[in-house]
Amino acid sequence: MTAPLRNAEAILHCAGCAGRNHGVCGSLSDRTLARVAQRARTISVAANDRLCEEDVSCHHIALVQSGMLRMQSHSLAGRRKITGLVVPGDSIGQIIRGTRDTAIEAVIDTKLCLFEAANFAQLIEQEPELRRALCHQAENWTEKARRLSLLLGAYGPASRLRALLLLAPSIMPWKALPDGGGVLTMLLPRQDIADLIATTQETVSRSLHQFQKDGLIDILNARQFRLNDLEALSEGLEEILHQ
Repeated sequence: MTAPLRNAEAILHCAGCAGRNHGVCGSLSDRTLARVAQRARTISVAANDRLCEEDVSCHHIALVQSGMLRMQSHSLAGRRKITGLVVPGDSIGQIIRGTRDTAIEAVIDTKLCLFEAANFAQLIEQEPELRRALCHQAENWTEKARRLSLLLGAYGPASRLRALLLLAPSIMPWKALPDGGGVLTMLLPRQDIADLIATTQETVSRSLHQFQKDGLIDILNARQFRLNDLEALSEGLEEILHQ
């Protein structure tokens, strides 16, 4: 864990951050972001380590510098459900007192700017840009939750997986190819994919191989997929993709 930064250090630190032009951070001027960064400590969270527990109070706020986090909960039967992914530029945590109904874990090795909740609450009072950015993020989270609810309720497992493949390039490594397709590096392991789209690992694997058989994708390895026909992959998913 690092010590808080001085103003000039904060500006340089944020300029090189993967989250600088995204999410909450992307909505802030250099001046405001420097003031925010001065209150932060940088921490690293290893893949699959837990940042916050389910159903307990969380006394910190974090801004994601790099990596990815998953929000998850468990049903009474013990089944895990992933309710959202947190990517560079996003904030995560709890300012209002109470308990979270989701746990937060790292999908891959992740770096965070960590704040004491009380200090972050002071920043919100002092910085109108930060207030607006957080309100905008809350609106985005609401829309993401609505979209996920629609996807899970109105589409079958194979369609949910097609939607995930098409939406993933906005938050995961993507190399566009001249023919209009591209190579996606899927950061989520198979179990995370299954728990995000409410199915099983076996169904995910079976669907991916069917997509390959149909010429929609090529499975390059366990984490990389060449998406060959984006138009065919998106068929019937307009309501999910074009929002």
